[in-house]
Amino acid sequence: MKTIKILVIEVTLFILLKIFINSQIIQIIPECIAYKYLHIYCPSCGGTRCIANILSGNFIQAFKNHSIFFISIIYLMIFNIVYLINLNRKDKILTFIYPRYYHAIIFGILVAIYTIFRNIY
Repeated sequence: MKTIKILVIEVTLFILLKIFINSQIIQIIPECIAYKYLHIYCPSCGGTRCIANILSGNFIQAFKNHSIFFISIIYLMIFNIVYLINLNRKDKILTFIYPRYYHAIIFGILVAIYTIFRNIY
């Protein structure tokens, strides 16, 4: 029963996000201040375009906009599926995919390296 509630919430949030991305509301999101004034990419530059392209089905363009966000979203989707499967199972499967503290450290390092290389090239 818990799985169904979580699934309903997730599908509802996905639909609302898709409506938001496809509406004109996305046009009022302000530009990145770092890029606008300093002409450098911040760690999250391209994240909104990445999500918009994923929801539109443009996966290649989403990857080009922000590859770290794209990979993170894929990881979180896989983790979510595994979590929902394990929620009602006695013997858990694929528990190595669950987030650990060192995943956050690795993610932070990757984002820093990605940001540096993005601004160099």
